[in-house]
Amino acid sequence: MTRLTLLLAAALSTGHLLAQAAPEPLPKASRPGARYVAPSATTDSAKLIAEVKAHQEAVANLRELTDTIGPRLTGSPQLVKAHAWMEAKLKAYGATKVWRESYDFGPSWTRGGATARLLTQNGTELAVRQVAWTPATRGPLKAEVGTLSGETWEAVIACISQLKGKIVLLGDLPRPKPGSDPKAFEAGAKAFNAALKKAAFAAALYPSEKLDGQLTMGGSPEDDEDFPLPPVPVAVVSNEHMSLLNRLLARPEKVELELNLGGKLSEKRVDAYNSIAEFRGTEKPEEIVLLGAHLDSWDLGTGATDNGTGSVAVVEALRALIASGVKPKRTIRIALFSGEEQNIYGSKAYVKQHAEELARHQAVLIHDLGTGRVRGFALEGREDVRPYFAKAIAPLQELGVRELPLEQSEDSDHAPFVEKGIPAVFCIQDEVDYFTTTHHSFTDTFEHVKPEQLVQGATALAVTALELANMPERLPHKAPAPKAEAK
Repeated sequence: MTRLTLLLAAALSTGHLLAQAAPEPLPKASRPGARYVAPSATTDSAKLIAEVKAHQEAVANLRELTDTIGPRLTGSPQLVKAHAWMEAKLKAYGATKVWRESYDFGPSWTRGGATARLLTQNGTELAVRQVAWTPATRGPLKAEVGTLSGETWEAVIACISQLKGKIVLLGDLPRPKPGSDPKAFEAGAKAFNAALKKAAFAAALYPSEKLDGQLTMGGSPEDDEDFPLPPVPVAVVSNEHMSLLNRLLARPEKVELELNLGGKLSEKRVDAYNSIAEFRGTEKPEEIVLLGAHLDSWDLGTGATDNGTGSVAVVEALRALIASGVKPKRTIRIALFSGEEQNIYGSKAYVKQHAEELARHQAVLIHDLGTGRVRGFALEGREDVRPYFAKAIAPLQELGVRELPLEQSEDSDHAPFVEKGIPAVFCIQDEVDYFTTTHHSFTDTFEHVKPEQLVQGATALAVTALELANMPERLPHKAPAPKAEAK
C-alpha cells in the first residue's frame, strides 16, 4: 500500500518495503548458470574487490558511528557531529572535494521522559515512548480512555466527536478491501485526516509495529497528509499493552490512564544538512554517478542498520575507489542525506539545489535496507536501463549480485531522482532481521550487524559505480513525472 493508505500507521515509519511483485527474470548476462568469466586480477573491478577485501574500514567506522556518536535524529547535535565526523573521514581518504549543503528543516525535537499507567483495573505501567515532534503533556495527564475504530471511514469519522477530552487509541482503522474503489478509499482517508486535525482529544496512543514488547518510532516536524497526527500529545505503546487496553474497553467499566510525555520542540526553525564528497572523473568530470544513503536515524536505538550500514557502505565505496588507484572517467559522488526519516527531506533538498546538473547524473544508487548482502538493484520500472546495469554488475556475480527486478518503491532517497526521470535504483538486500526486529526500534544496534555482508554491500556499490562511470554510453533519462493537480 502507499503511504497515504497506510495513514496513521505510516506516522511511525517511512517504511522501505519494496512492492511484492513476482521477481523479474534476470538478464542473460546476470542469470545464475550463465557462462561467467571472473574478472582478470588486472581489471579495475578486480582491483576494487581486492582493495575492499584487504583493507575495508566499514565495520570499524560503523562501530564508531553507533557506539560513540549514537542516535542521529535530524536537527539534533548528534547528527551534526556525525556529519562532521564523516566529512573528516572523507577528506582523510583523499576525496577530491568534500562539502556540506544546508536546507530549512523546521523545529528540532528533543526527547524527554515518557510514562503511562492505568489508574483503574490492575494499575499496570505501560511501555510507551512519545512520538517525535508531537506536543508534551506538560505534566501528568489523567483522562478516560476511548478507542477510534471502524470498518469504513464514514464510521470512524462519526466516532471522533464522541471522544472529546479522552486519551484515544488509534489502531484498528479501515484498510482497502479486494475489489474496492481505490479512489473512494483515498477520498475517505483524506476526509478522515481533515477531521483528525480538528479532533479535541486529550492525547492519542498508537500500537507499535512490532511484537514482543518492541516499540517503534516515527514523526515529522511538518504537517503532511501522508503522515497525519492529531495536534495533541501522542505516544506509541507496545502491542501487548494496546491489546490489554482494548480488552478492558470491551468491558462495561471505565478505563482511565495517567500519561506523562516530556518531549520538547525548539522555539526556532533549524537547518539540516547533506554531506557531499566526490572523486573527480578523468574524461567526463561534469557527469556524475551518485551513491547515496541517509545518515539520520531514529533515536530508540543507535541507528546501526537504519541507516548507519548504508552510510558507511557508500563512504567505504569511495575510500576503495581512491585507494585502489582506479581512474573513473565520470565523477563518482556520494551523498549522506539527512531528514530521510521525515519524508526524505534531504534528498528532496539535493534535487532542488542541484536542479541544473540533474541531467548530467549518469545514475543514482541508494543503500537503505540494513546489514543484509546486496543481491542487486531494483530498477524502479525502468526496463530501458536493464542492459546497462546487467553490464555494470557482471563483475560481481561471484559475490551474489545478480538481481535486477523492476520493483518500485517511494520510501527512500531514490524517489526524488526517479520523479525527475534519472536512472535511480535501490539496493535489493537480504532482509536478515531488518523489518522483523531492528527497523525503527530499540534493537537497531551494532549487535545486529553482519560484518561480512556489510563489506559485500560496499564492494557492490564501488564496482557498480565504477562500471557505470566508465561506460561509453549515457544511461537514458525520462521526462520528469508530471506533478499532480492541486485539488
